[in-house]
Amino acid sequence: MLLSIIVDRVGNTNIFNIIQEGEVVNPRLKANERLQSIIDDDLIEEYLEELGRIANISRSLSSLPRGSEESQALIFQHLNLVDKLREIGEILFRQFFPSPLQDYIRNAESDYLYFHLDSALASLPLEILHDGTAFLWEKFYLGKAIKGQDTTLSDLNPREMINMLIIADPSENLEWARREGELLFEHLSANVSPKRINMTLIGGKSVTKLNLLNSILDKDIIHYAGHLHYSENAGENGWLLADDKIFYAREFKKSGAQPKLIFCNSCLSARSDQHAGDSAWYAQFASAFIRAGRTSYIGTNWELPDRRPTLEFTTHFYDKIFKGQTLGEALQQSRLYAREHFSLNDLTWASYLLMGNPQQAVFRSEARLPDVTHNILDVEIVRAQYPYPIARAFDEFQLLFSKSEKKREPSIDTILEALFELFNQTVFFLTSLVLANYTIFNFPKAIHFPFPDTEKCLGALFNALGSIRAIKATPIAVNLLETLYVHQENLTKIATYQKKYKNGSLSTTDHETYVITVQYHLESLLMDIDFIRHYGFYFIVEPGHRQLSFLGTQERHSHRDILLPTQANSATYTEILEKTSYLVGRCVFYSPVKKIFLDLSPYMQIDAQSDGTYNFRFIKSKST
Repeated sequence: MLLSIIVDRVGNTNIFNIIQEGEVVNPRLKANERLQSIIDDDLIEEYLEELGRIANISRSLSSLPRGSEESQALIFQHLNLVDKLREIGEILFRQFFPSPLQDYIRNAESDYLYFHLDSALASLPLEILHDGTAFLWEKFYLGKAIKGQDTTLSDLNPREMINMLIIADPSENLEWARREGELLFEHLSANVSPKRINMTLIGGKSVTKLNLLNSILDKDIIHYAGHLHYSENAGENGWLLADDKIFYAREFKKSGAQPKLIFCNSCLSARSDQHAGDSAWYAQFASAFIRAGRTSYIGTNWELPDRRPTLEFTTHFYDKIFKGQTLGEALQQSRLYAREHFSLNDLTWASYLLMGNPQQAVFRSEARLPDVTHNILDVEIVRAQYPYPIARAFDEFQLLFSKSEKKREPSIDTILEALFELFNQTVFFLTSLVLANYTIFNFPKAIHFPFPDTEKCLGALFNALGSIRAIKATPIAVNLLETLYVHQENLTKIATYQKKYKNGSLSTTDHETYVITVQYHLESLLMDIDFIRHYGFYFIVEPGHRQLSFLGTQERHSHRDILLPTQANSATYTEILEKTSYLVGRCVFYSPVKKIFLDLSPYMQIDAQSDGTYNFRFIKSKST
């Protein structure tokens, strides 16, 4: 249920009205009571100044290592920023809301609370006011709007397919912003089905005004990580691009773009940094981008430091969004996560604001609308974008059926053998990848690659994964460890079926049943390792940033630029040149976000032929 509170301000007097289901539901007042409060601007200014001071202290404490629990506990004992935030939040709650409304808010049973504020109150972070028992964000899924925005145009219908634009460090001087964009791109690539999201990542000098005006069209979500430019004139607020150019809010509004959400993790530009500690203008900045009413905006009440918790908060928020939660729900859950998992005086959870309807859902989750294509493997994607050994074996399996249109249908044994070959090639590649990950952690025990024994390869794979999990490390490919453990039992079953088939202990009459079972388990595995196609599988032909891609079947292999759009600078080119210089002639698995190469040459090899073609083969290794 949505509860809306409309707040008008005349001079220093605030006038309140409560709307629920389109009707005024103001509480019954006693004689001489009014649903009004008087609060002077200087008190609001003092509150915002104190809020800025607390935020500055929190930023300075963020330099402490997250693992130094003893130091954090000592600081928390003598400097409890959460307690200070609660104290000033409760003071302003009592001053801002009239007594009848205070009681009404404390006892309200509504899930959603939506403030419609006079523009003079835009800077007030109502979500972190405290009613004596809890912060308002703890009680409600909360959002706010500035009166005068056309909120009646709000589109509350979630999308089944999201077009998302990530803009990272367009001014080319914020390393953390570039990393945020790349890591968010990697995270969503690994955790959201490509059938449900279409992402574009841009950054650096490639983000010109014309390019940006074209890129923002038809986007449902725009995520911006970079410098903000502040102006006293709301329309002149904007995003700082390279060469000191500014993409103004007025240009955004005239572009025709109508995203459902803008998410802004930003800091002020050098020319505006005198406002860095001033929380008063951040909401004003947000409102400049959403006057059309269709767009919700998530930003911060003050500048956040460039560090890992900010990214964790952001990815946690998007995880909730792509599970179908509303903006209000996702933001509240992300606040709770940050407060429970970040350091004691970390105020990331208090930093964010939502300008827009908290009931807005951006994405329609599978739970609310089943995706009938989710359990169907996309044949062309596997053929074109999976690592070559897997794509080749899969293509050969599919060709059995395309050839059968002209000839007789393939026998059950032929199909089963093709499935076992696909299984073997998939296991060999995944084992190579896991063992290459294993080597970078410098474990004392060597694990060899027992090609071509599939059963032993599975043993080596999970032996290595167990060691990696034991030290709580993360493989280069996000989700690889978790996905393989989910499929461990089924992989073992297929290996057992294959062994029995080879030694003739499978009954011929059961072969058709095994075809169905093996195909089902393999397709499930291939669907779940879909994230692997967002990484690179290359043959390094020469030092540099263009290499021979081995994704897809052979006819699709080509020389490709291995850098993301955000990495196009001389420093990165030099870094890639150095990293590839000793890898020439080798197969590698490559993370474009982390710019990490895994050397796969101990497990696989490409032999060039005199006619310009090449042969791929796995090779047995003695140790990692």
